[in-house]
Amino acid sequence: MNRMMKLWVMLILLTLGAGCTGILQEEPRGLLTPKYFETAQGLEGGVTAAYASLRYFYGTEAGNNLTVYGTDEFTNGNQVTNPPVNNYQNLVADQPDLLTPWNRAYPAINTCNGVIELGPYVSELSEELKTNLISEAKFIRAQWYFILVQTFGGVTLDLGSGPLKFNRTPSNQFSRATLEEVYEAIIQDLTDAVLGLPHTPRDPGRAWKASALHLLAKVYLTRAWSEASQPEDFERALAIAQDLIDNRAAYGVNLLDDFADVFAEGNERNAEVLFVVERNGDVNFNIVDTQSGNNDANLQQNRSNFFFRMFYTEFDGMVRDVENGRPWVRYKPTDWLLNEAFAQKNIDSRYEKSFQTVWIANDPDPDQYPVWTENDAFSGYCEAEKVGKPRFYPGDTAVWFVPADLELTADQIKSLGYAVLTPEYVSSQKGHFPSLCKFEARERPIPGTEGDPNIASTRPYIVYRFAETYLIAAEAAHMLGQNSLAANYLNAIRRRAAYPGQEAAMEISSAEVDLDFILDERSRELAGEQMRWFDLTRTQRLIGRVQQYNPDGGPNIQPYHTLRPIPQSYIDLAVDPTTTDHKYPQNPGY
Repeated sequence: MNRMMKLWVMLILLTLGAGCTGILQEEPRGLLTPKYFETAQGLEGGVTAAYASLRYFYGTEAGNNLTVYGTDEFTNGNQVTNPPVNNYQNLVADQPDLLTPWNRAYPAINTCNGVIELGPYVSELSEELKTNLISEAKFIRAQWYFILVQTFGGVTLDLGSGPLKFNRTPSNQFSRATLEEVYEAIIQDLTDAVLGLPHTPRDPGRAWKASALHLLAKVYLTRAWSEASQPEDFERALAIAQDLIDNRAAYGVNLLDDFADVFAEGNERNAEVLFVVERNGDVNFNIVDTQSGNNDANLQQNRSNFFFRMFYTEFDGMVRDVENGRPWVRYKPTDWLLNEAFAQKNIDSRYEKSFQTVWIANDPDPDQYPVWTENDAFSGYCEAEKVGKPRFYPGDTAVWFVPADLELTADQIKSLGYAVLTPEYVSSQKGHFPSLCKFEARERPIPGTEGDPNIASTRPYIVYRFAETYLIAAEAAHMLGQNSLAANYLNAIRRRAAYPGQEAAMEISSAEVDLDFILDERSRELAGEQMRWFDLTRTQRLIGRVQQYNPDGGPNIQPYHTLRPIPQSYIDLAVDPTTTDHKYPQNPGY
């Protein structure tokens, strides 16, 4: 059987590293069978396998390529591996990144189908626990279909045994469902999940009511913008988000007082986090060695701690270390994100807490440091007694990215002695830029890796958090003409982001609320969190914003780029009996 066909058979994805300590109790297995699903252990294992599948998308290079860059927020750095996804040039249907959501989703979806179909017949578990497990499977199935529908449009609901049925028989005959049908399936799953999930998570890393409410609100909001929209979608999105906000205590969620604490390493399961994709340092379930020959395990690694790092080792006084991380230089912030979205750096703390702008000299070799020269002394950049001495020492500032609102003269810069980089410099090249630091990973739980800067992150990846619930409510309220309400929700986020004493200055009026402001606020709050491409396609702003703010993608982006192409390998193998030529339909333009 060929490789693509294997992706569609009933054999079930099980990589068993998906959960947290509470989830990872199963014996590692290579596959799950229908008979195994009819046992308590099998039902738990199937749900664990479904959680595990999301590791291929969240925190990985392919998942980030499809969501983070090619937007107004990030363009490609000089070590990017797939520039067509950002540049919209030569973006064709055989791009490897496309296989991640497509090939990983359907085995996971079929696993969920098995849990949902066979779970009710398991006798060893209580009805409450069975309901919880089946509801978790529905949440994960909805999550994967939501990724697919935003990426590709209408996709396959029938894997060979009927829509959303567990497929036991290999097949290559698949029809493409309509956008309406896919959204209906997602909404039904999430509606059921809200009813069946507990008010608090059974274990860290599992979905609970708050997870499902948030995702359901986001799905209604997204459908409201689409061709499949229903008359009350914005109202439903607002009502569900309001329910979660107004009853946050009952669901055990809240905004943290300090934005920086949300992404503090080791604090990923805080009150603001609604859903994470788990990883940990257990080598039985999570291979963290980036040199591992286990390619499938490597594809599941959380490498978000690498992607946003600039080439700091190219500056005097800097060597690669755990503190500063491995610089893969994949995603460079656009000038717009650094200088316009974060224009209020004096009152909004999120720029300082989201980006590293200063690097401290860490090279222990004194011979590697530049020295003051006689010409420097003659020009007044240093005192005469400093000639021949290092311009700076270990522990001193080595690199500083100057914010756009702080103007320094050339003489002032030279007198500092270290690398002082202006916004003009950042705009002119691809390798040096303020680096997003939300995903830094300095802990080394694997013995023997303590000093290795090249280790992938073992941190859970935060997928949804409560701050976005406010942003969903604000967008829905704005689209319903309720700008005062939208401003209230935005101000809740903005007050939390303010420097002490600047809370009033951060508040906005209803007159200031429009869609562009809401999108700007999403950037300030959610930059780099694998949402932006979906945000822009949802609100029909991808083309205009990429043209305006992304110099690499702007000249090439076309209207059809609001959907990704169906992978060509699948088009070549699938037979769609509902089409005239029996070919699985490709998206327009590809």
